[in-house]
Amino acid sequence: MIIPVIWMSAIVYASLISLLSIGFTLTYMTAKIPNFAHGTYAGIGIYVVYTLSKILGYSPYIGLPISFILGGIASVLIFVLVIGVLSKMGGGTIVLTISTLAIQITLTAILYIYAYWLRDKYKTYALGFLLKDFDFRIGGFQGIFPVSVIVCFSTVIFLHYMLTRTRTGIAMRATAENPELASILGIDTNRNQMISWFLTGGMACLAGSMLPLWFMSNPSTGSLIITSIMAGSLLGGLDTIYGALIGGFGVGLSEVLLTTWAQNIRIGGERQLWIGEYRPLVPMIFMIAILLIEPRGLKGLFDRIVASETWRSIISRVRGVEQ
Repeated sequence: MIIPVIWMSAIVYASLISLLSIGFTLTYMTAKIPNFAHGTYAGIGIYVVYTLSKILGYSPYIGLPISFILGGIASVLIFVLVIGVLSKMGGGTIVLTISTLAIQITLTAILYIYAYWLRDKYKTYALGFLLKDFDFRIGGFQGIFPVSVIVCFSTVIFLHYMLTRTRTGIAMRATAENPELASILGIDTNRNQMISWFLTGGMACLAGSMLPLWFMSNPSTGSLIITSIMAGSLLGGLDTIYGALIGGFGVGLSEVLLTTWAQNIRIGGERQLWIGEYRPLVPMIFMIAILLIEPRGLKGLFDRIVASETWRSIISRVRGVEQ
């Protein structure tokens, strides 16, 4: 089976954006704030696999579980040392949101410092790189193509099972729905929020660790894709991880395929390659359209359809036929 390279690129990118959007949504569900530092967590994963492959000579895939653990630990530390402290001091939503912007700037600066240190210490260029040469091939495909899709959907299946079939997951859902009531019922809301932040940070780093196997990466890569991450979460609805999966794929595929299609338009016999510079506008357009049409995304649109008289009429007719 032959799959065009552009489609493979779009699917890999969409899988990683979906994974990041799911984490962003899960953070919003539990903390009720948009974590603008979420994309920068991916930068940690990028440099974990860079260090393992370029510096230590190991397979970059060894970095996937390591990135998950390190990202989870970093996210929990940020929650405990920043978000938790500000919350106890009475910081509201605006203060907490601004703090995530400060965290994003700080983490990006640390990644730049680390990249420059690698350059001076090991005489290797770490400010813009690809790790395709360290990947394996399977069935004629570069390994990251099936791996990224499998990891994305496996994560959704794991989260579905955890949130619906385990006591910890049910407690997390209760904490997300109503933290005060959950606390009254004896649920350790602080513990559940730390578990949530560990998972979201781990997923973000996991996605980041796969990015350089297909896309050019640098210390700012994670922070630059935050618009795509937020657009995927908004499109799916900020209160459902399943919607984040759909939204992430929708935004990721559109971002790559629409830009490529627009570049191939010929005017006067020349391709419009300059359009590629405006690729970041695609998720921005998604965000504007969602906020103007249906702020709750696809989840809100689905709820409106289900509540409509037309839908009720269709369901009544279907039940009548079945009987």
